[in-house]
Amino acid sequence: MNLLSFCSARSGVRFSPPAIWMLGGGRSYTETRSHNSTITGRKRKYRVTLAVGTNLGDRLQHLQRALRLLPAQVLQTSFLYQTDPMYVTDQPVFWNGAVLVETDCEPLELLNSIKNIEAELGRNLHSAPRNGPRPIDLDILYYQDRDVVMSVKMENLTIPHPRIAERDFVLQPLMDLLGPDFLHDNVTRLGELWEPLRPSSTAVRIFPLRRGRAIVFNETIVMGILNVTPDSFSDGGALASVEDAVHRALEMEQQGARIIDIGGESTRPGAEPVTMEEELRRVISVIEGIRKHSDIPISIDTRHANVARLAIESGADIVNDVSGGQFDSDMLATVAELGVPMVLMHMRGTPQTMMKLTSYSDVVGDVAQNLKAISQQAQLCGVFRWNQVVDPGIGFSKDLDGNLRLLRHLSIIRSTVGHIPIMLGTSRKGFIGKVTGVEKPADRDPGSIASCIASFCLDNSITPCNLLRVHNVPDSVQACRVMDAIRNKEVSVGEVIN
Repeated sequence: MNLLSFCSARSGVRFSPPAIWMLGGGRSYTETRSHNSTITGRKRKYRVTLAVGTNLGDRLQHLQRALRLLPAQVLQTSFLYQTDPMYVTDQPVFWNGAVLVETDCEPLELLNSIKNIEAELGRNLHSAPRNGPRPIDLDILYYQDRDVVMSVKMENLTIPHPRIAERDFVLQPLMDLLGPDFLHDNVTRLGELWEPLRPSSTAVRIFPLRRGRAIVFNETIVMGILNVTPDSFSDGGALASVEDAVHRALEMEQQGARIIDIGGESTRPGAEPVTMEEELRRVISVIEGIRKHSDIPISIDTRHANVARLAIESGADIVNDVSGGQFDSDMLATVAELGVPMVLMHMRGTPQTMMKLTSYSDVVGDVAQNLKAISQQAQLCGVFRWNQVVDPGIGFSKDLDGNLRLLRHLSIIRSTVGHIPIMLGTSRKGFIGKVTGVEKPADRDPGSIASCIASFCLDNSITPCNLLRVHNVPDSVQACRVMDAIRNKEVSVGEVIN
């Protein structure tokens, strides 16, 4: 069984490798059963772009179930956005995205399937107010036959969707998925439609979580490190009991951490592996203890699929894998099946061998391309693009020069991976000691903060989505708030800033 078949079987979502296609002129289309047949009897495959939205109930579950029920293979997704309601404004905010699928369904056949899915997930298709609240909303935006964007005009179906141009909550995800040069109607490109709406758009990117929660990328996200290990390089053995660990997690939440990252296996250079049983013993009781007091998002820092599964089932929300899903062959399919976000980090080798693997022909380009490949592999396994974060792996199989180059050229990584959110984990690492001469890891917090703030500020992305994994939460939160305020402040010429 190949990777795609294995991941599809495990995750429950049918996936197909993404492909490049040419965009041609529009073509009129009339629905006939004979249209989708060939001499060999094989059905023709269409590429279809769908809009997805939800603002009622367990929004994440609705999105996942809808995609699993589609009579189609998912090729790619956009990022996910939280948007204000349009038309009928007195209702909850929406989660909106776009999905590219491949199907052998004719347009009306797919429309009928979509309506059945909406009804199965609880949408009232008969008496509910138009544009009102709904657990799921699926719209056909574009239909492509080989290299041609089709034009469909029927009584109950028009393709391209007639209201794309007025909806920022549709255009923003479409820009992610198809790009600004995609031809909307043979003349107008998507970028031309999006540009007039962009300044007033309320869409903000989110990280969807279970139980109706989301991490909103309206600021740099600080993730607090909670190591429940005896041998971590900075704070190993500092937390002697479950109660101590829970208290520390709640303290970091009060200090401004948006995520708590719990690790039960040290991955410092030279660290010896622990058994999964020992790793589980260390982390599960802490996750359960935190959940008795707080609903803060919890990340499980693990390389093992079974640890990830049991941690998520115990109340964790995110999987943070230093191997990017490469250590355990079951990891990507497991995360896809669970439907949770995942941090994909770059590293070579293992903690025992990685510092012998620091030679690169081009460290920035090599790491960027590797992360791109890992991200695509994860998508094929069902870890949607809106559920991904990448991490260049500072300190993992990189020497001092490599670490500094990666931090200086973060924008190259961001553009290469398609603007997936980036997490930096420089906190108290050895390269900071080499630059500053500070030997004790716990004394390296100023250098840790400077390394990330400088890197993020050198990155000129218009709408960066960043996460920062740190030991010192309060100082990092303060630094990030100032950085975000400076980056987001639009200052006109001559304006005085007090």
